[in-house]
Amino acid sequence: MAVQLLFLGTGGGRFATIYQTRSTGGFMIRDNATLHVDPGPGALSNMRSCGIDPFQTDAILISHCHPDHYSDAEVLLEGMTGGGIRERGMLVGSRSVLEGVEGIGPALSRYHRGLPPIVKSVTPGDSLDVAGMRVDFTPTWHSDPYGVGMIFHSSAGKISYVSDSEIREDVVEAHRGSRVLMLSVTRPRGSKVHCHLCTEGAIEFVNALKPELVLMTHLGVRMVKAGPEREARAISDATGVRVVAARDLMGMRIDDDIEFTMKD
Repeated sequence: MAVQLLFLGTGGGRFATIYQTRSTGGFMIRDNATLHVDPGPGALSNMRSCGIDPFQTDAILISHCHPDHYSDAEVLLEGMTGGGIRERGMLVGSRSVLEGVEGIGPALSRYHRGLPPIVKSVTPGDSLDVAGMRVDFTPTWHSDPYGVGMIFHSSAGKISYVSDSEIREDVVEAHRGSRVLMLSVTRPRGSKVHCHLCTEGAIEFVNALKPELVLMTHLGVRMVKAGPEREARAISDATGVRVVAARDLMGMRIDDDIEFTMKD
């Protein structure tokens, strides 16, 4: 069975979130089960527009404690558990998201954290069976120091999600061997900002790993104005790797080949 990926939002950063320059609903990955990663603002409305029932979600994963990554999660937890009536599903999040650490978080209410029967707090280096899929949790370098990236060991190979991070050697090396690499590229060339990747950082990241495919997401306002497709071409030209700037409601089918779809 092919792995399916759906972007419920490709925006990121505070101003892209405030003005919804791009939706910020995270993404869903479906193999033997359906996982929803970083459901920020727009997740629920885009699921409705795609005809996706939240009750069919098997796990919700949240990389760190910023609202563009978690703000729709409480309602989705209610959806995953049938309005809080059914004991089903799994919630996975960083320590800041689930516990609250040093004044950061928790992001979710105690009630909502208590809805699914399985709740796991993770740190870099952890590995979990999430609804039948192994997920490794990787380091990030971000303003939430407890954030994590993720590697999904799918039936189509390793699919990496770096989440928000500056480029650091340990962050890069954690994703070596991934077939598909999702990079949060918030800024275009010439506009580096602390704790996030810009196009130049993405070039360095991709040159170090040489995956089969790179997906740009978490696009900030400046990136959207600069033209994500133009920045994707710059990364591809500099690395020789196929780079695609993801778009809201863009779908993927990952098997021996990789196919893209867009909702009409």
